[in-house]
Amino acid sequence: MKNQTAQFKAKEYIYDLGNIALENGFKADEHWEVNMATAAEKKAIEKLYHPTVAAIIKPELLDTTFRLVKDELNQVIKEHVVVPVARFEVQPELEYLVAYNPQRIRR
Repeated sequence: MKNQTAQFKAKEYIYDLGNIALENGFKADEHWEVNMATAAEKKAIEKLYHPTVAAIIKPELLDTTFRLVKDELNQVIKEHVVVPVARFEVQPELEYLVAYNPQRIRR
């Protein structure tokens, strides 16, 4: 049950970010851009950037986990922009934390 808290998920995610950065030879001036994303947004980010780190997070923990991760990385939180959909269409649900390095575009 302890692994279902936002604090645990944030620590686990930060740990994963550190490992992937080390494995991919990040330099001191390289950083992760972390966002909340829908499944479609996650897929688009993964097509554009390498490496990426994605984690599915329960909806009730996502916002808090996102804020804890951004705080740990000393990053400013930008509000997620939702693209308007048709009047009666269901809004896609944010369900992932996705991190990528904007300087490392997939070729």
